[in-house]
Amino acid sequence: MIFDSRNPEYAWANVQIVMLGKLLTRVRGVKFMIKKEKEYLYGRGENPHATQSGNKTPEGELVLLQSEVEAMQLGLDNDQDLTDIAPFDVVVSFARKGSPKITTYILKGVEFTEDGREMKQGDKFMEITLPIMFLKRENA
Repeated sequence: MIFDSRNPEYAWANVQIVMLGKLLTRVRGVKFMIKKEKEYLYGRGENPHATQSGNKTPEGELVLLQSEVEAMQLGLDNDQDLTDIAPFDVVVSFARKGSPKITTYILKGVEFTEDGREMKQGDKFMEITLPIMFLKRENA
C-alpha cells in the first residue's frame, strides 16, 4: 500500500454533496463511517490469542438547514416523514479548485433513521442533524 501525505488538506469549501438528484447548498455537515464488530478471543491465560470480527454497520449523519429539510418534506404525503423516503444514494466529493484530483464516496441505499426538529431561544436559524444508515460505501 502506498501512502502519500504530501497533498494539502481539504476544507469545507471543497465538499460537494449530491442526493435525491440535487446538489445540496444548505448543508452544514456530513459524517459517514463503517463500524465492524470486533472482540478479543481468549483461551488459556490472560492475554488474547486473536481477534474475531462480526458484522459491519455503515452509518452517519447529514446536518442540513431547515429550508433544505422542509423542501424534502414538501415532496412527501401529509402522513409521511423523512424516514419514509425510499433508499437513495448520496455522493460526497472533495475537490480542490485548480486541482484535477477529486475524491468521491458514494453511499448506497441511504435511509434517514430520525426526523426531528429543534430550536432554542436566540437561534438565528435551525440546523437539523439527520442520522442515516446505508448499505455500503463505494470509492469512485
